[in-house]
Amino acid sequence: MISNVVFDFDGTIADSKSAVLTLYNRMAEKHRFKPMLESDIEVLSRLSIPERCRKMDVPLYKLPSLVMEVTRSYRDVVDSVAAFDGMLPVLQTLHRHGITVGIISSNSNENIERFLARNGMESLVHCVYCSSNIFGKDKVISRYLKTYGLSPEQVLYVGDEERDVVACKKTKLRVLSVSWGLESLDVLTRAGPDFIAHQPADILQWVAQLNGLPHL
Repeated sequence: MISNVVFDFDGTIADSKSAVLTLYNRMAEKHRFKPMLESDIEVLSRLSIPERCRKMDVPLYKLPSLVMEVTRSYRDVVDSVAAFDGMLPVLQTLHRHGITVGIISSNSNENIERFLARNGMESLVHCVYCSSNIFGKDKVISRYLKTYGLSPEQVLYVGDEERDVVACKKTKLRVLSVSWGLESLDVLTRAGPDFIAHQPADILQWVAQLNGLPHL
Protein backbone atom coordinates (compact mmCIF):
# COMPACT_ATOMS: atom_id res chain seq x y z
CA MET A 1 0.00 0.00 0.00
CA ILE A 2 1.48 3.33 -1.09
CA SER A 3 0.90 5.94 1.61
CA ASN A 4 3.72 8.30 0.62
CA VAL A 5 4.84 9.64 -2.76
CA VAL A 6 8.27 11.26 -2.66
CA PHE A 7 9.28 13.53 -5.52
CA ASP A 8 12.56 14.82 -6.80
CA PHE A 9 12.26 18.58 -7.37
CA ASP A 10 14.19 20.01 -10.34
CA GLY A 11 13.11 18.37 -13.59
CA THR A 12 10.25 16.51 -11.92
CA ILE A 13 8.01 19.12 -10.29
CA ALA A 14 9.88 22.26 -11.35
CA ASP A 15 10.63 23.09 -14.96
CA SER A 16 13.99 24.61 -14.10
CA LYS A 17 16.02 23.71 -17.19
CA SER A 18 16.36 27.32 -18.41
CA ALA A 19 17.16 28.62 -14.93
CA VAL A 20 19.84 25.98 -14.37
CA LEU A 21 21.34 26.76 -17.79
CA THR A 22 21.60 30.43 -16.82
CA LEU A 23 23.21 29.62 -13.48
CA TYR A 24 25.60 27.09 -14.99
CA ASN A 25 26.86 29.59 -17.56
CA ARG A 26 27.33 32.23 -14.89
CA MET A 27 29.41 29.74 -12.92
CA ALA A 28 31.26 28.52 -16.05
CA GLU A 29 32.39 32.05 -16.83
CA LYS A 30 33.67 32.45 -13.27
CA HIS A 31 35.57 29.14 -13.24
CA ARG A 32 36.53 29.16 -16.93
CA PHE A 33 34.58 26.03 -17.84
CA LYS A 34 33.07 25.44 -21.24
CA PRO A 35 29.77 27.36 -21.58
CA MET A 36 26.60 25.42 -22.27
CA LEU A 37 24.32 26.21 -25.18
CA GLU A 38 20.63 25.36 -25.19
CA SER A 39 21.37 23.02 -28.09
CA ASP A 40 23.80 21.09 -25.85
CA ILE A 41 21.06 20.05 -23.43
CA GLU A 42 19.62 17.24 -25.57
CA VAL A 43 23.08 15.72 -26.09
CA LEU A 44 23.98 16.02 -22.39
CA SER A 45 20.66 14.45 -21.36
CA ARG A 46 21.81 11.20 -22.99
CA LEU A 47 25.06 11.05 -21.01
CA SER A 48 25.94 9.95 -17.51
CA ILE A 49 27.07 12.56 -14.99
CA PRO A 50 30.80 11.71 -15.43
CA GLU A 51 30.39 11.86 -19.22
CA ARG A 52 28.73 15.26 -18.98
CA CYS A 53 31.56 16.57 -16.83
CA ARG A 54 34.16 15.38 -19.33
CA LYS A 55 32.28 16.95 -22.22
CA MET A 56 31.98 20.30 -20.45
CA ASP A 57 35.57 20.20 -19.05
CA VAL A 58 34.28 20.21 -15.48
CA PRO A 59 36.48 18.26 -13.02
CA LEU A 60 34.29 15.58 -11.46
CA TYR A 61 35.80 16.08 -8.01
CA LYS A 62 34.59 19.69 -8.04
CA LEU A 63 30.99 18.78 -8.78
CA PRO A 64 29.66 18.71 -5.17
CA SER A 65 31.00 22.20 -4.43
CA LEU A 66 29.72 23.48 -7.79
CA VAL A 67 26.25 22.09 -7.06
CA MET A 68 26.26 23.99 -3.77
CA GLU A 69 27.32 27.15 -5.61
CA VAL A 70 24.47 26.80 -8.10
CA THR A 71 22.03 26.13 -5.26
CA ARG A 72 23.06 29.36 -3.53
CA SER A 73 22.58 31.29 -6.78
CA TYR A 74 19.23 29.58 -7.44
CA ARG A 75 17.50 32.03 -5.12
CA ASP A 76 18.16 34.73 -7.74
CA VAL A 77 16.11 32.89 -10.38
CA VAL A 78 13.62 30.81 -8.39
CA ASP A 79 10.78 33.26 -9.07
CA SER A 80 11.18 32.59 -12.81
CA VAL A 81 10.83 28.80 -12.37
CA ALA A 82 7.40 27.37 -13.17
CA ALA A 83 5.85 24.03 -12.31
CA PHE A 84 5.40 21.55 -15.14
CA ASP A 85 1.86 21.67 -16.53
CA GLY A 86 -0.30 19.14 -14.72
CA MET A 87 1.80 18.81 -11.57
CA LEU A 88 -0.45 20.95 -9.38
CA PRO A 89 -3.54 18.76 -10.04
CA VAL A 90 -1.42 15.65 -9.32
CA LEU A 91 -0.35 16.99 -5.93
CA GLN A 92 -3.89 18.14 -5.17
CA THR A 93 -5.31 14.71 -5.99
CA LEU A 94 -2.73 12.86 -3.89
CA HIS A 95 -3.41 15.20 -0.98
CA ARG A 96 -7.18 14.79 -1.34
CA HIS A 97 -6.81 11.00 -1.14
CA GLY A 98 -4.76 11.19 2.04
CA ILE A 99 -1.44 10.28 0.42
CA THR A 100 1.49 12.12 1.96
CA VAL A 101 3.69 14.04 -0.47
CA GLY A 102 7.38 14.63 0.22
CA ILE A 103 10.32 16.08 -1.68
CA ILE A 104 13.95 14.96 -1.63
CA SER A 105 16.32 17.29 -3.45
CA SER A 106 19.88 18.59 -3.71
CA ASN A 107 18.35 22.08 -3.95
CA SER A 108 17.74 24.05 -0.74
CA ASN A 109 14.73 24.13 1.57
CA GLU A 110 14.55 27.92 1.13
CA ASN A 111 14.37 27.72 -2.67
CA ILE A 112 11.87 24.86 -2.72
CA GLU A 113 9.56 26.37 -0.10
CA ARG A 114 9.55 29.68 -1.98
CA PHE A 115 8.69 27.86 -5.20
CA LEU A 116 5.90 25.88 -3.51
CA ALA A 117 4.37 29.01 -2.02
CA ARG A 118 4.43 30.83 -5.39
CA ASN A 119 2.81 27.88 -7.17
CA GLY A 120 0.03 27.13 -4.68
CA MET A 121 1.67 23.88 -3.55
CA GLU A 122 2.81 24.78 -0.04
CA SER A 123 -0.11 23.11 1.77
CA LEU A 124 0.13 19.99 -0.41
CA VAL A 125 3.72 19.00 0.46
CA HIS A 126 4.19 17.52 3.92
CA CYS A 127 7.98 17.51 4.09
CA VAL A 128 10.98 18.82 2.17
CA TYR A 129 14.29 17.01 2.77
CA CYS A 130 17.42 18.48 1.19
CA SER A 131 20.99 17.24 0.90
CA SER A 132 23.89 18.27 -1.32
CA ASN A 133 25.09 14.64 -1.47
CA ILE A 134 24.47 14.10 -5.20
CA PHE A 135 26.46 10.85 -5.40
CA GLY A 136 24.93 9.22 -2.34
CA LYS A 137 21.22 9.66 -2.87
CA ASP A 138 20.55 6.19 -1.46
CA LYS A 139 21.93 7.37 1.88
CA VAL A 140 19.72 10.46 1.72
CA ILE A 141 16.66 8.30 0.99
CA SER A 142 17.55 5.97 3.89
CA ARG A 143 17.78 8.94 6.27
CA TYR A 144 14.45 10.25 4.96
CA LEU A 145 12.76 6.91 5.61
CA LYS A 146 14.23 6.73 9.11
CA THR A 147 13.33 10.35 9.93
CA TYR A 148 9.67 9.85 9.00
CA GLY A 149 9.32 6.25 10.16
CA LEU A 150 8.59 4.82 6.72
CA SER A 151 9.18 1.38 5.25
CA PRO A 152 10.13 1.01 1.56
CA GLU A 153 6.80 -0.71 0.86
CA GLN A 154 4.93 2.48 1.81
CA VAL A 155 6.79 4.76 -0.59
CA LEU A 156 6.82 5.45 -4.33
CA TYR A 157 9.70 7.64 -5.49
CA VAL A 158 9.19 9.87 -8.54
CA GLY A 159 12.27 11.30 -10.26
CA ASP A 160 13.78 12.25 -13.59
CA GLU A 161 17.37 10.97 -13.35
CA GLU A 162 19.26 7.70 -13.60
CA ARG A 163 20.75 8.25 -10.15
CA ASP A 164 17.20 8.28 -8.72
CA VAL A 165 16.67 4.77 -10.10
CA VAL A 166 20.04 3.53 -8.81
CA ALA A 167 19.39 4.96 -5.34
CA CYS A 168 15.90 3.46 -5.15
CA LYS A 169 17.16 0.02 -6.13
CA LYS A 170 19.70 0.19 -3.30
CA THR A 171 17.02 1.21 -0.79
CA LYS A 172 14.35 -1.15 -2.18
CA LEU A 173 11.94 1.65 -3.09
CA ARG A 174 9.74 1.39 -6.13
CA VAL A 175 10.69 4.16 -8.53
CA LEU A 176 8.71 5.91 -11.24
CA SER A 177 10.80 7.81 -13.80
CA VAL A 178 9.31 10.82 -15.58
CA SER A 179 10.19 11.43 -19.22
CA TRP A 180 9.87 15.25 -19.15
CA GLY A 181 12.91 15.99 -16.98
CA LEU A 182 16.64 16.48 -17.26
CA GLU A 183 17.59 13.06 -18.65
CA SER A 184 16.54 11.33 -21.84
CA LEU A 185 14.06 8.47 -21.95
CA ASP A 186 16.82 6.20 -23.31
CA VAL A 187 18.99 6.80 -20.24
CA LEU A 188 16.07 6.25 -17.88
CA THR A 189 14.93 3.08 -19.62
CA ARG A 190 18.42 1.57 -19.45
CA ALA A 191 18.50 2.28 -15.72
CA GLY A 192 15.43 0.07 -15.30
CA PRO A 193 12.81 1.96 -13.28
CA ASP A 194 9.73 0.10 -12.09
CA PHE A 195 7.43 2.47 -13.98
CA ILE A 196 7.65 5.36 -16.45
CA ALA A 197 5.34 8.39 -16.65
CA HIS A 198 5.04 10.30 -19.91
CA GLN A 199 2.70 12.93 -18.48
CA PRO A 200 1.95 13.99 -14.89
CA ALA A 201 -1.47 12.28 -14.85
CA ASP A 202 0.33 8.94 -15.33
CA ILE A 203 1.66 9.30 -11.77
CA LEU A 204 -1.88 9.05 -10.42
CA GLN A 205 -2.60 5.98 -12.54
CA TRP A 206 0.43 4.14 -11.19
CA VAL A 207 -0.37 5.07 -7.59
CA ALA A 208 -3.95 3.88 -8.07
CA GLN A 209 -2.77 0.61 -9.62
CA LEU A 210 -0.30 -0.04 -6.80
CA ASN A 211 -3.08 0.52 -4.28
CA GLY A 212 -5.53 -1.71 -6.13
CA LEU A 213 -7.83 1.13 -7.20
CA PRO A 214 -9.29 1.83 -10.65
CA HIS A 215 -8.23 5.47 -10.43
CA LEU A 216 -7.56 8.34 -8.05
